Amino acid sequence: MSIFAKKEGAICFTHLIIKVKQYDTGKSTSSPLFYLEKVINDSEKARKVVEKLNDLAEIGDDAETDKGWKTRYFSTQLTY
Repeated sequence: MSIFAKKEGAICFTHLIIKVKQYDTGKSTSSPLFYLEKVINDSEKARKVVEKLNDLAEIGDDAETDKGWKTRYFSTQLTY
């Protein structure tokens, strides 16, 4: 499925999956880091992907190698 409209002048919607990482030492919190993770056309599919990625992020936040880092995913709509 293409993210571009087939008809000229049509309004298109797509959903950006944004990854947000923030380091928390307990005393202070750093500025968050933002990453563009995925682009998905379907809003329902984007919501499900965000839920699954957040579930995996919770497991990863507990890992010894990522101590102090909190990762969350969000979906935002882009209209063009």
